[in-house]
Amino acid sequence: MITKNASVKCLLLACCLQVFAAQAADADDDASGLLHFVPGRFTLIGRHPDSQATYTGTAKIERVGQQLRLTRSVDGKRSTILGEVRRADPGEAWVLAFKWGQKVPMEMVCLVGSDLDNYARLTCHWGKAGNPHTQPGMEAYFAQEPWDPVKD
Repeated sequence: MITKNASVKCLLLACCLQVFAAQAADADDDASGLLHFVPGRFTLIGRHPDSQATYTGTAKIERVGQQLRLTRSVDGKRSTILGEVRRADPGEAWVLAFKWGQKVPMEMVCLVGSDLDNYARLTCHWGKAGNPHTQPGMEAYFAQEPWDPVKD
């Protein structure tokens, strides 16, 4: 025979499990949402690590399965790197994390926001893996779509 207290405890446990399941689903939705929100064409402005030297360029972000492919063109040089959506730290903001380089491992972490037209705006720190820099490199990505609509 189940007592009244046991019934209440079971009901409370069931409610807690549903809340945890909903929070886990929301977390997956946040990561998936960025995979859909971020792809597009961008103008970028950057600064090299440990330097005041700046540069400009263009970029395109495409979804490839559960990853993002970033293709950047800066000073006539084109590079392509793959990244993923992950938490900055447990419980912290969702970020884009890119890694590249065989001889010298490099990484870039980008916080995603939106501009006034609700397009993705990225602000990133980048440099050698493990951040041995006094100042990391920085890049800001501005969506091109508000000024140059995609043609059908």
